[in-house]
Amino acid sequence: MSAPLLRPGLLEGVRIVVAVAGGASPADPGPDAFGGAAEVLCRELGARAARIELDLREAGPPAEEHVCESVALALADVGGVDLALIDAASMFAAAGGAGAEALALAMQLTWDLCRALAEQSLVQEAAGVLVLLAPPPRAGVHADGARAGLENLARTLSIEWARFGTRAVAVAPGDATTPAEAAELVAYLASPAGAYFSGCLLDLRGG
Repeated sequence: MSAPLLRPGLLEGVRIVVAVAGGASPADPGPDAFGGAAEVLCRELGARAARIELDLREAGPPAEEHVCESVALALADVGGVDLALIDAASMFAAAGGAGAEALALAMQLTWDLCRALAEQSLVQEAAGVLVLLAPPPRAGVHADGARAGLENLARTLSIEWARFGTRAVAVAPGDATTPAEAAELVAYLASPAGAYFSGCLLDLRGG
């Protein structure tokens, strides 16, 4: 994957954790697996990256204890986290996308992941950013509700956790947004220039 806007080595030493619904391959993420594409690009730019895959084939969200254990393993792999990407789009899609259950599951998992990452690393290190990736509009009737919920969560956490040095940003892909485009934005947020963003929605849906 080429990155003409981002210089080689930009993310050297940066620790990235990517949380996705299980089943997507980081090397072949597919048209909707934004998180997988971001993981690949961040590695190409020098980041140390770890992946959290949550199996949504069972009814209901994974137990909170399982989420905490998965987060702990990922953090141990890379030694902490500077940017955590929570691919709620993949969770929304894996849960079916059409019903209110998919919305509830994606939001619950996002919150469980945010809390575990904060408790296990972000608060302790007083640094880092949470990037909450929403589903594109075509993902289902509740996709806009998921986007609004993730935007609200990012704004709220940016205020509540500012005293811990933790930032939060929501990203809203459009129907025409490619995984490569979303990945470049995530990599930018992981760079020093991205430190200026918190409590906002980066809206790629266009007019």
